[in-house]
Amino acid sequence: MSKVKFADRVTLRLNACSLEILHNTQLYCENNEETAVLPLVVGCYQLNESNSKKITNNDNDCNDDGGEDRNVETQESSSSTRSGELVLYMTELKQEANELKFGKPVQVVERSSGVLDGKWYHSRSLLYANHSDEENTNSILEKPSFVYATACSSGQVDVFALQESENTKFKLQHICSSSDTDSGLCLSLAWDESNRKEKGSISVNDDSNKNDEVETRIVSSYSDGTLAVHNVNLLGKDGNCLTETHRWSAHSLFGIPSEVWTVCFASNKNYNTYLDTVISGGDDCKMKLWDLRSCCSSSTPIHTSGRNEFEAGVTAVSYHPSLEHIFASGSYDESLRIWDMRKLQTPLSKIESVGGGVWRIKWHPEDGTKMLIGAMHGGCRLVTVSNLFDSIEPLSLEVVREFTDHESMAYGADWLCNHAAASCSFYDRQAFIWDTE
Repeated sequence: MSKVKFADRVTLRLNACSLEILHNTQLYCENNEETAVLPLVVGCYQLNESNSKKITNNDNDCNDDGGEDRNVETQESSSSTRSGELVLYMTELKQEANELKFGKPVQVVERSSGVLDGKWYHSRSLLYANHSDEENTNSILEKPSFVYATACSSGQVDVFALQESENTKFKLQHICSSSDTDSGLCLSLAWDESNRKEKGSISVNDDSNKNDEVETRIVSSYSDGTLAVHNVNLLGKDGNCLTETHRWSAHSLFGIPSEVWTVCFASNKNYNTYLDTVISGGDDCKMKLWDLRSCCSSSTPIHTSGRNEFEAGVTAVSYHPSLEHIFASGSYDESLRIWDMRKLQTPLSKIESVGGGVWRIKWHPEDGTKMLIGAMHGGCRLVTVSNLFDSIEPLSLEVVREFTDHESMAYGADWLCNHAAASCSFYDRQAFIWDTE
């Protein structure tokens, strides 16, 4: 295993929780159609503790070490406040990793609550009004639509659209938020990446297509032990494009709700075999699978990990972007596992320790044998999976690169391109671009 050096570094104003990059785009610099750029968003969180008193919970004896690593304090007095922001960069793609730079922020979106997680969604069916056409402000310009959703400390899910702006070329425009709940902090979320709900083409800014719909779903997890599913219809009236369809109690420990740190749909753009299945991981040291057709009525998972499978809270789950049955999980216990949906009693392969608690798992967008790991106090790791596309040979996991320049918990990480990654860390408010080769 070799260490790598960074190509660029920036310091954020607030603590950095998440870093997400929109892949497979065809966006270009303003007035330069030869320079491709990738939208990169850092989500930030700030706990204003001037009037707060932290409450310590010592009941969770299965996660003695994990508590210090958490990126949010989920238990504080009601007088504490939180704030956050989204920092948007349009990072130019370069041939050499050492030439990659963040550049200046294109936009800083201040939020009244902390941003704990964020995910991009790409729907090519959406249409936007072309307001640059002075003769017909309702004319429609067909183009790819890029949407960004955030999990907020207020408990809400916020949805933004990436749109062109006269002054900045690109900007995030808030579309809608989920309804207020008493579910505590929204800790994580994931989009339904399948295309089954896309129907026709619509305009976010025009009611003429009111009979058409472009719908998908978001699943989100909360600090009070619950999970929720929202239908997303970007043509929703009065700024309401999120409709909650499911909510249920998912994780608890000794009868007390425990944080659900991570959640995802068990599907990708190629396969909808497990279309209504959700995978979650909680501070109760359990990974659970849920069938959305029955979870609200029974709150009974269709699968729960073995009693001694995880030694600490399950903090990351990530479905493979192209394979039908494969997903990965990570834990505060520093382990990384690969699973097959058809035989969940035992993981296909496992690394006992990647060098830190696994907070993010990012499959490579093009090479399905590579994973990028946000390993908290261990920095970041690059993991390769041998024999993943071979049904005969057993899988083998190996940590091949490590990035250790973060001086605090590395929570956000994503692939910038084939040969580079970007990551961020919480307490030191740093974000890096670094070479993965």
